[in-house]
Formats: sequence, C-alpha cells, structure tokens
Amino acid sequence: MASTATRKATASGGSPGKRSKVKKRRRTKGPSEKIRSLAALSLANKVGYLTLATLVGDNYRDAEAFDRLAKRNYKEGETVYPGRHKGPVLLMVKSGSVTISRPTASGSEFEVKTVGQGSIFGDMPLLGQSMLGAYAVAAEPSKIITITTSDFEKIAGKSSSIALNVIRQLGPRLVETERKHEQAAFQPVTSRVASLLTKLSKNRKDVVGHTHQEMADMLGVYRETVTNAIAELKADKLVKVGRKRITLLNPEAIRKMETI
Repeated sequence: MASTATRKATASGGSPGKRSKVKKRRRTKGPSEKIRSLAALSLANKVGYLTLATLVGDNYRDAEAFDRLAKRNYKEGETVYPGRHKGPVLLMVKSGSVTISRPTASGSEFEVKTVGQGSIFGDMPLLGQSMLGAYAVAAEPSKIITITTSDFEKIAGKSSSIALNVIRQLGPRLVETERKHEQAAFQPVTSRVASLLTKLSKNRKDVVGHTHQEMADMLGVYRETVTNAIAELKADKLVKVGRKRITLLNPEAIRKMETI
C-alpha cells in the first residue's frame, strides 16, 4: 500500500518520493507591484488636490498675497520635497512642473502624478494635505513658493473667501473619505461596485464609457475583482453588459445594495 506521502505526491502531479514545490510569496517582501500601483493611484487623489485657483478663485488680491511669499528656483531633477523645511509646509508651483513619486522597500519607485503651475502639495494637517511618504522632484526648471502654517493663517485671516474656499474643499472630501472607509470596512466588493455604478449612472439607466480597469482604479481593487462583481450582478439580472456600456435593469435594487 502506498504511503501517505507517496499518495500526496502522486495526487499533486509529482513523482513518488519527491514533494511538489509551490512557490509562495514571502510576506516580508511587502506588497506586490500591483498593490503598489493601486496605492499610487489612491495617493494621486490625496496629494496636490489643492490649487491656487480653488483657494482664491478670481480674487487677484488674494493671489498676490501668496506671490509675496518666499520662492526658490529648482533645477530639473532637484528634490523639492522633502527639503530643509521645519514643521508643516505647503509648496506651490509658481512655474514649471513637479513629479511626485513614492519609494518602495525594494528600492524601486512609483510615479504618483505630475503637478503644474498653481498646484499645491506638501504636508499641512490644517488643510488636510499630506505626502504620505511620497517625495517631489522638479520635472523641469521650476519656481516654487513656500507656504508655512503661519503664512497661511495670516493670509486666510485677512480673507474670509479663502477660509470659505478651504471649507468647500475639505467638507466634501471628508464626507467622501468617510463613505469609502465605511464601504471598504463593511461592504462586500459587489456592493461597492453596485454603489459605483449608481454614482456613474448619474440617475440614468446606463453607465457608458468606463472600462472595468477604470472602475477598478476608482475603487482601488483589481480589474478581475470588478469583472467578477459585474458578472454576479448580471447573473442576478440586475445589469445588462455591453461594450463599454452597463445598463441598470433594476436601479432600485442596485441602490439598495449600498445600504449596510
């Protein structure tokens, strides 16, 4: 009678006396490249969301107040952030452009986004802005304005419109962040996809022009995960799937899936 080891080897496709070798990813090596790319996409929505235009609108006097702050010229390839700044600081691109990247434990890097004139980035909890471990390098010769916490407080103290514009930016982002956190913590992926379809449909019955990959990027999941979730919705006759078109056959039932 064959031994237990022999039966296991034979069942797994190996020859008796030899154990099949299955390579497993070592967790000590950190996240996969795919996870890192998804994290970079997520970070892109958090870093550099503020711009001079969102803060001052058409108020040229407020814009001039920022223009009077300290500036520095950077050569292409020179590190803009982190620098020698002490304490929380924001950096505004006066001219040129800056590439924001995130390093990995393996020594590689993921490019997060490139920001241009008027974009604001850096670390300042007061404005809900953080680099989350990313760094910034001048993509071309650039002039950068430095905004300290005291600088911003002085400018905002003299302009109620800037303070109001900050609230208009932070309020909706806080609500959206809380919503996504609740979904990620308590909703199955199919419900999250259903919620996204409801949002993309904009009160219509069709979601048009979005690939599974694009929807996966919006949710921070794998494309295959979105494809499987849509297949489940299709199997339950909740959606009809076409080429870059998803028809909501039962919008009310899909909307109810958002409820936790």
